[in-house]
Parts: sequence; structure tokens; C-alpha cells
Amino acid sequence: MSKTRAALAAACLLAAVPAAAPGAHAHVTLEVQQAPANSTYRATFRVPHGCDGAAMTRLVVRLPEGVTQARPMPKAGWTLRITPRGEAPAGHGAIPDAAEIAWEGGRLEDAHYDEFVIRLRLPDRANELLYIPVVQDCEGGRTAAWVEIPEAGRRVSDYRYPAPALRLTPRN
Repeated sequence: MSKTRAALAAACLLAAVPAAAPGAHAHVTLEVQQAPANSTYRATFRVPHGCDGAAMTRLVVRLPEGVTQARPMPKAGWTLRITPRGEAPAGHGAIPDAAEIAWEGGRLEDAHYDEFVIRLRLPDRANELLYIPVVQDCEGGRTAAWVEIPEAGRRVSDYRYPAPALRLTPRN
């Protein structure tokens, strides 16, 4: 391939990539952004830093309806808090569905990066985008709430604080 064609191909690829919204480069995201509906999924939330210069001291993940069997991975230096959605089911190892999972009391400096993991069961809703709101609480009362869910006809890039999204694919 000639240098001219290679340059043209690279320019076309760059033009096809959507521009990021202001602040979008810094939001909390999922490491893997698609998974089969009605499957077990390892949700790894990537947190690129604290809040505008302040260290993060708490991360809250709000689990949407239909997500079940959520089990967070403990992190050294952080305390886990699980807010149940309802009553605990009967049986060995049974846990109630979680409405929220929070890691508290640790410290993520603004200059550092970390990941927070939850193993969960996804709803059986193939071809849907599942939004999982996340809130970072930081020192000095600062907060970064990644909770915006796009309205019909709008794009994620239209929002300053988009919630992490997971595309539910059909099961093979």
C-alpha cells in the first residue's frame, strides 16, 4: 500500500471515531463493555483518578433492576457495604439482590488509577444497553456522579457525566 493510501486510510479511521465530550476522557468505565444477556459477568469498573485534585474515599455502584447475584471483590484498605434490594432468598450461599455496592474508607489519590470488581448475573434483555451508575465521593466533599443515562435520540457523548454502559448481546 502506498504512503498516500495509508495516510488516507488513517484519516478516514480517525474521522469515523466519535469525538469525546468534555470530561468524557476521565469518566468511570467498564473494562469489558459487552457481554451475553442472562450470563455471569465480571464487571471491572476502571476509576482513572479522584475528583478534581482530591483523593477518592468512597465508590458507590448502583445496580439496575434485573442484575442479580452481585458479589463484590474485596480490596485491601477498603470496607465493603452492600445495600440489599429485598429479602434474602433461602438456601446455602444465597444472598439478596443488591441495590448498591460501596467501597469505603480507602484512598485513591487523584494522580492514581484503580479498578473495582463485582461478579454478577446480567438480565435476559439482549440488544439492550445496560447503564450502571457510579458515584465517586472524594475528600473535601467533592463528588463525581457518573449517573447520566442518555435519553432516546441522544448520544453518550452529549453528556458530561455518563454512566458506564454495557451492551447485552444475544447468547450463542
